[in-house]
Amino acid sequence: MSSPIAPGDTLDLPIHALATGGKAITRHEGMVIFTDRGIPGQTVRATISRVKKRFAEATFQHTVTPAPDEIPPFCKHFGLCGGCLWQNLPYSGQLEWKRRFVEDSIRRIAGAEDVPVAPVIASPQERHYRNKMEFAFLQGRGTIHLGLRRYASHSIVNIEECHLQSQRATAIVQHVRQWANRQEAMPAYDPQKGKGYLRFLVVRETRRTNQLMVQIITAPDWSSGNRRNAAVAALGTELAQAFSGLTSFIHSERADKAQIAYGERDLTVQGATELHETLHIGDTDHTLCIGGAASFFQTNTGAAEILYTKALEMAALTGTETVWDLYCGVGALSLGAAAHSAAVTGFEITADAVDTAGKNATDRGAGNVRFIAGDVRHTMREEQSNPQVIITDPPRSGMHPEVVAAIAARAPERIVHISCDPATQARDIGLLLHAYRIVQVQPVDLFPHTPHIENIVLLHRLTDRQES
Repeated sequence: MSSPIAPGDTLDLPIHALATGGKAITRHEGMVIFTDRGIPGQTVRATISRVKKRFAEATFQHTVTPAPDEIPPFCKHFGLCGGCLWQNLPYSGQLEWKRRFVEDSIRRIAGAEDVPVAPVIASPQERHYRNKMEFAFLQGRGTIHLGLRRYASHSIVNIEECHLQSQRATAIVQHVRQWANRQEAMPAYDPQKGKGYLRFLVVRETRRTNQLMVQIITAPDWSSGNRRNAAVAALGTELAQAFSGLTSFIHSERADKAQIAYGERDLTVQGATELHETLHIGDTDHTLCIGGAASFFQTNTGAAEILYTKALEMAALTGTETVWDLYCGVGALSLGAAAHSAAVTGFEITADAVDTAGKNATDRGAGNVRFIAGDVRHTMREEQSNPQVIITDPPRSGMHPEVVAAIAARAPERIVHISCDPATQARDIGLLLHAYRIVQVQPVDLFPHTPHIENIVLLHRLTDRQES
């Protein structure tokens, strides 16, 4: 039986729902179609890009009819920039769809039916919530662009405003763009040709300590006398004069062609090499080192405080437990748990993060915490004691099956699983349900106006009676 549609067909499609990850769902003559944009209630014009046996995919062209509850986007770059694609969906609607994403993943992937998912805890800030932004340079005709990726493209939108970051950060982007266009023979990098110089601008801020770090990432300088590198160093001085709160300026070099905003070598460091932030976790303020330009930290500080507080609340620590914190980063959760447990061990693959976590523990006088560097798959095996509670916050890809098996073998009483990807989280949890039951599911929104969601799942070990 032939398909009612074919690649290249352009159709007007009513959007009925959203799929995990943010694609819009519609139907045409019985065929399910996923469009890359759209919100429920809209009718959109889209062009079919791929047809499979059971579904098709389509590329959004424009809105034909707005949704009844649709709101005006607040950013002038909406529709061009690849971020904040849900600006026209009311925030209450965003939260409900994210709750459904979590619920659907647990049911479909973990295979757990009738698990209640709590309403999503909203971000304390709907705008200007990000503490880190990465911008890319692109060579135009007679000009250099600096901004964010254009939607569904490798080109760059010259950002004049961004409602994810602070106004100060936006001013820095504009200043650096103007600086780049004043320079002579300093082109943006072309990853396809492997030529050019300017690659990325990274801006990091802290909320309570009001620190500001700016990083410029370039290709190696092959100019005579390293003229380009000298000009970037001078930019650091220029920014310090223009922005009184600048605490760090770092010029890093990246020779690898992969378009990742990660410096391989620091050439210039002006000011501090690390940032410190004060986090309110539970009933305690923790002032922590959160690392340097390349270190990972949750990008929404206010919502991260809610996430960590809720995770520790769900762990229900009494002061007697041994706790393992897997993928612990710089130790924020480990130190939060330390005040309410007998001993905490943090596991982290990144050596620099472990060093930072150790310094944080020393600075806070937390003698019952230690940190182990290395791949969790291997370092867990070497530990002799068995924890009563395991907290795990893996990367988006989730836990390796060997880690899941090792957790089950250690048989902790409680597992607190934190994830930014409901699908991989549900996959991991499904591998534990032979020995554990889901007790509580609590999503927390760290990413307003996007389809992304953080989620916490509490699991309790089955008793002999429950297993039988």
